[in-house]
Formats: sequence, C-alpha cells, structure tokens
Amino acid sequence: MNEPGSQPAVKPLLLQGSVLTQPPTRAKVWGTLMVALLLSLLPWHDQTLWLAPDFVLMVLLYWNIYAPRLAGLGMAFGLGLVIDVAHGVLMGLNALAYCAASLAVLAVRRRLENFDVPRRTVQVAPILLAKEVLVLGIGLMAGRDNVDWRWLAAGLVAGLLWMPLAWLLDRLCGRPGLTGKAAE
Repeated sequence: MNEPGSQPAVKPLLLQGSVLTQPPTRAKVWGTLMVALLLSLLPWHDQTLWLAPDFVLMVLLYWNIYAPRLAGLGMAFGLGLVIDVAHGVLMGLNALAYCAASLAVLAVRRRLENFDVPRRTVQVAPILLAKEVLVLGIGLMAGRDNVDWRWLAAGLVAGLLWMPLAWLLDRLCGRPGLTGKAAE
C-alpha cells in the first residue's frame, strides 16, 4: 500500500534487472539450427514421413523472433536450399517457403517477443501451416499431379510442437518464462 501523498508504484515499460537475458550467441543459433537440420535428415519411416514436422523452420522462426540479425532472410534462404537438396524436391521450393515464413514472423517480431509461449504459439502455428500450404500450392503450379494433402498434417504437428520447442530453447538461452503479469 502506498503512503498518503506518495506516488503510486509505476511498472517500467521495458524489462529491467534480473529478468534481462544475455543476447544469444552465434554458436547457440548455429548449433540449434544444425541439431534441427540433423533431426530433419533422420530416416523417417515412409508411412509416417508426412507427419514429421519441419524442425529447421521451427527453430529458424524462433531465432527470427529473438535473434533476427543472426538468423534472418539470408539464413532462411540458405537453409531452404539445403533442405531442398536433402529432400530432393524442386530447387528453391523450401527456400521460398522459408523466406515467406521468416518474413511473416519478422513483420510481427516486436509483438511476438513480448508474448509468453502459449500466446506465441497461437500466432506462429498458422505460419507453420501456411508454409505447408505454400509448398503444396507451388508443387501444384509446377505440374505435380500426385500431391498428397496429408502433408498438411506436418504443419499441424509443427504447430503443436512449437510450444515445447520454444520452452526448451527459452531454457537453453536462459530466458525467463513470461508470467501472465509480465506478458500483459
């Protein structure tokens, strides 16, 4: 309670003190992206391959929010080309999709970085699904007649796995979880 005649306590606009975190290092960004790339290159069983989320894109979008200078559009394009070569798909297909998803996240980055993980998930999950829709749409325009619509499930699985991945990367970076009070 405030004493009579004193000013009410004002909540600072920016986080201060012990809730500040160290900025992410280039080694952490590259290391987590390489682990995600290795997960994407695992030999998934043919019957469950369409359920495998795009780990590289998920980690890339996380770093687009918190380290846009270390993982920007150039990184998205390069990683997309690596995934294109690794999966043997139309060259530039995933590169274009990664750039579009990264651009969407970078456009709302300031808003996303102040949300807690569940609120971020609600906003990032549609972008992950839109990436799969974009890849399927470009595949249809390129003349692929055997498009399997089950691949959209990978976007849904990625949306569901975004929350645990974001919590894991937050803990790895030492970022404190935003409570309901800090997020508002």
